[in-house]
Amino acid sequence: MAEPEERWRADAEARLAFLAKPPGALGTLEEWCVTLCVAQKTLRPTVSAAALVFVADHGCKKADSALSPYPASATQAIFRSLAAGVSCAAVLARSVGATLHVVDVGVDGDVSDVRDRDGIEVHHCKVLPGTSDIRREPAMSEEALDAALRVGQQQVQVVSCGATVICIGEVGIGNTTSAACLLAALTGSDAETVCGRGTGLDDAGLAHKIEVVRAALAHHNLPLTRNALRCVGGLEIAAMVGAYIAMSSTRAVAVVDGFISGVAALCAIQMQPSCRSRMIFATSLAEEPSRPGGGAILAEALGAKPALDMGLRLGECSAAVLALPLLSAAAALPTAATLDEAMALSPNAPAPAAAADDDDDDGFECLGSVTAEERAAEARLAA
Repeated sequence: MAEPEERWRADAEARLAFLAKPPGALGTLEEWCVTLCVAQKTLRPTVSAAALVFVADHGCKKADSALSPYPASATQAIFRSLAAGVSCAAVLARSVGATLHVVDVGVDGDVSDVRDRDGIEVHHCKVLPGTSDIRREPAMSEEALDAALRVGQQQVQVVSCGATVICIGEVGIGNTTSAACLLAALTGSDAETVCGRGTGLDDAGLAHKIEVVRAALAHHNLPLTRNALRCVGGLEIAAMVGAYIAMSSTRAVAVVDGFISGVAALCAIQMQPSCRSRMIFATSLAEEPSRPGGGAILAEALGAKPALDMGLRLGECSAAVLALPLLSAAAALPTAATLDEAMALSPNAPAPAAAADDDDDDGFECLGSVTAEERAAEARLAA
């Protein structure tokens, strides 16, 4: 971590340590507050949120309908419902005030007629009309991978101009198969451990999915993260990887949305470790609750402590946006009173040894003096 980030982390932790509460009593909220302070380089962070949903089709699903109970055409239908503001994820994003961005990075079909509406922004960035069948050939070429990575990076660069928090999510029928392949390749795990039921596979469907993942892993040589992403990944997964990597050059943080978004986060960290410090994990990383093995492996690899455990597994940024009110609460923590300030409210409190200089703008809406660490941080911010 760069030295300036270390200073901001120390300043934020010092501020929270002096609040009127036992150390660490607000748990994950304190960790999130520090993450926001470090990213924004301030002890008064704000939450202005956007949700980026990358959408693409998968060749393995087009070649094998048994990989999901939903048809491949559902990808385009979900893209259109997100853009129309009527999908569950769109409703949730609107309910918490997050601007929704829907990005076609690889939908199989013409969706060029879909336009912005009602505060939802649609981005037509199609690289290919879906990937190839990963059991028989690489999912995409080097050129297509680079293009998908750029889509994610460019979206973050644009969106971060107005957002301090960016939720990262996806849509792609069949993409849990690609994500399971990537997780197995990156962690050395067995296909049976990392595979879940996706959108509702029965026992026979799950067994078939496990065999497909094993076949794809056996077909490709996957020693490097980038090659694994090219051979068994998805265009929307690659775009999410690009988005996470781009976070390091902004003052925004990323909210990881679940299993597939989490696998993309792991790819990004292995390609650029510095982006890990800009990630917040909204929800359990298990693909589905009855088979938590893949999620546990992923959480351990990421060093993640997800906040919500509500059985959320829709994707589409739905879990990430639900974490936004908690992030807003975390951002407000530095404005709380310190223990000394709280004690001063008691009628029996001793008079302070010296009054604070009223001309000093401490930058906080609390009652008394601030620490030397806070003043140093505020001075750096002003400079």
